[in-house]
Amino acid sequence: MAIDGVKIIDSDDGHDIYNAIVEQYKDGVSIDTIISEILSEEQNFCTDEFYTEIYWTAVAYSLWKIGRLTADIKQKALDIIAQSPHEFWLEIDDKAPKQRQKVLDKLAVQLQSENPKPLKVRKSKTKREPHFKVGDVLAVKFKDNYGAIFVSDVDLSPRKIEYHLACTRLLQADKPSMDDFLNSQICCRKDNTNFGIDTDCWFTHKDLGVLLDDLEIIGTVELYPCKLWKLAPTGTLEDIYNEITDEPRRGRLRLIDTYELVKEVIQK
Repeated sequence: MAIDGVKIIDSDDGHDIYNAIVEQYKDGVSIDTIISEILSEEQNFCTDEFYTEIYWTAVAYSLWKIGRLTADIKQKALDIIAQSPHEFWLEIDDKAPKQRQKVLDKLAVQLQSENPKPLKVRKSKTKREPHFKVGDVLAVKFKDNYGAIFVSDVDLSPRKIEYHLACTRLLQADKPSMDDFLNSQICCRKDNTNFGIDTDCWFTHKDLGVLLDDLEIIGTVELYPCKLWKLAPTGTLEDIYNEITDEPRRGRLRLIDTYELVKEVIQK
């Protein structure tokens, strides 16, 4: 774990904890669910006394930041703070223990009173509906030909809608049918029934909306669970085309039959 400084979230674990709590809160997840999930990770984070200090101070600070600190978590953090900084801070820097103590003292004061300016969740004025759902199979119209892709994931929250579009290697003159899609191939890592899709395009709701005239649902499938190995953001029709036609990259990746990813064809 990287330690960038002595502040409460100046570490990989601290950042992970803060993001898990604050980002979910912004997305409208219930506070009971957020607390339950982060506490269920205690054993994973608290592998020794040093990481226990990191965990409980980050959890308490994050909940205080959103104005939802509970009495039991506050007390747990205060008990940790009362023990003074762990001796491992000295191995990071000879000045770190003293600097960390100042940070902990400030946190103790904060935790014993409510945050006067807690983070607020902005409510969306309009409810947006996603353009597509997971499992939708899409024909993509390029200038001179067609491709076939499918929606592998939709990240839906009050603040955003993002889509992961998995690109098969199919490219042909006519609009593809579901049979064409099922008989195509895709760059994908396979381990028994576990799949990792290598040709994944990530679109925002706005960027994908610009391309709707070039996309047409030709069917729907139920997919086996798929991990997404490529998570680089994209935003144009050209990005999809490049995923389909990237021949040099194709030589370094394994091709499988697309139908292997399909658990069931729901609609043709």
